[in-house]
Amino acid sequence: MDSGGRAICLHDYLDVPAVSYDVLRKRVLEIYKERVRIPKSSSFRDHSKRVAFRYMVKAEKAFQYIVTVLGRIARLPPIDSLSPFYAELLELATNNMYDKLRREASQAIKIISNMWKEYRKRILEGDINAKRISIEFVGRALSVIRRKVKTLPITKDISYIAHSTPCIDFEKPLIIVSGMPQVGKSTFISKVSTAKPKTSPYPFTTKNVIIGHIMLGDVVIQIMDTPGILDRSFEEMNEIERKAVAALRHLKAVVIYIIDVSKDSYYTLEQQIRVLDGVKGLVGRDKIIIVLNKVDKTEKDVLEKVKNIITNMGYDKHIEMSALLGVNVWVAIVEAISLYDKLFGTRYGELIDLYSSSTISNSGNFSSS
Repeated sequence: MDSGGRAICLHDYLDVPAVSYDVLRKRVLEIYKERVRIPKSSSFRDHSKRVAFRYMVKAEKAFQYIVTVLGRIARLPPIDSLSPFYAELLELATNNMYDKLRREASQAIKIISNMWKEYRKRILEGDINAKRISIEFVGRALSVIRRKVKTLPITKDISYIAHSTPCIDFEKPLIIVSGMPQVGKSTFISKVSTAKPKTSPYPFTTKNVIIGHIMLGDVVIQIMDTPGILDRSFEEMNEIERKAVAALRHLKAVVIYIIDVSKDSYYTLEQQIRVLDGVKGLVGRDKIIIVLNKVDKTEKDVLEKVKNIITNMGYDKHIEMSALLGVNVWVAIVEAISLYDKLFGTRYGELIDLYSSSTISNSGNFSSS
């Protein structure tokens, strides 16, 4: 949090341009080719001095641009200074090369800066050779970047992850909504919060980790929509799935795990239970609330089968919900905040008591047990 109480976003820390060597080289050459005006002064009456000064300025402008770009990269915060959640997202996005990029940029700045001290003097003393010497410096500086900053392309990945990752306030309560694709996570979150997830009617439907907010007077409850976590090892997961794992592993939160119990569920009950077991391995059973969704589209014997299975797995409580119809969506939120209070010693449930009578009475009710 900053002094104004605002959540610090990842892009607040990572002010870095997405730049490749080819793009940087092109811009450096454009800067070098720009016209330079020489001041009318007695110091430049000598033609050779005017020429030398002109090419020194051209080379210096190229040098300043290079160290500005590389400086922004070198000044990126060390990976271990960020929250574990943000750090893991960055390591995933950059294939564990984030800190290497910082070091390479810093080393390149030192080499090029030392070169410039030498070349600046040589250019100014070069007379008719000033142009050749200045071109030589620019070429050598670009060569240093090409050879020493080989991880430069990952600036694109850093920039993307910085601006696509939601802002999280680590001091406010957080509810993570988990489950396989198309079980109703996005519908549920859109019913209770400000989040408007972008989805499509296919597996892996949530496009990114999304944060919504539930307003309880002056208090904000954060609710996170995670991409569907499939039944596979971490190494086999795609980038979106790994983001969900990072969220579950590192964030101080409780988890609402949604199971689609309808007859037309995209995934089988067995698949959903296996994934629940994986989530339990990440966060522990005590942080999970089981929600059975689409109970309006299931048969009684199927519902009883699911309830028996989750009871045998050690979950002594569950909520029956229809996110599409808005049934019991607020019951799930109340239970999640109550669990958050129990686990982390907070008292947000007292605020819930002020609002729950009206919201729950309007949300309908199948049952919760």
